[in-house]
Amino acid sequence: MRVLPLQGASINGQMKPTFIALLALCVAGCGKKEGPKSQDQAKAPSKPAVQNSQTGQPKAEAKKPGTVLWEFETGDPVSSSPAIGSDGTVYVGSWDHKLYAINGKTGVKLWEFETRFAVVSSPAIGPDGTVYVGSDDNKLYAINGKTGVKLWEFATGDEVYSSPAIGSDGTVYVGS
Repeated sequence: MRVLPLQGASINGQMKPTFIALLALCVAGCGKKEGPKSQDQAKAPSKPAVQNSQTGQPKAEAKKPGTVLWEFETGDPVSSSPAIGSDGTVYVGSWDHKLYAINGKTGVKLWEFETRFAVVSSPAIGPDGTVYVGSDDNKLYAINGKTGVKLWEFATGDEVYSSPAIGSDGTVYVGS
């Protein structure tokens, strides 16, 4: 079964592939019970800004949970689910043959890793920060999550649509 690509927003009549991050329903401090606020605190609530991923500049104020915080344009559709590292980095693959590392707060690209074909596999992140992802080029890749440098690759014999799983002993499992 082949996963169909998702298309992004229409801009000037053209469909642009876009990865969109939504503000989670639970923002920092979720679960905390707050006491009464002073008048000064009540007058000036802090609101995170929506940022342009290419410039990092604010677009508009986020008003409530579920508001778009940033958008990141890829060269082709995205059908990979994102994985989020312990530092908040968002890793997502695209049909443009690339795995992207994106700053989860700003939407700014940190690095990209290019394969020979589409990356529809969703990445998995090891305890040491290594990112594992499959590609339609018949390979599983291990990539340094901080730098985007390839650590190793494994030829699977056919396309990799499935997402890698990491066993408790560090063994990486993937279907092909």
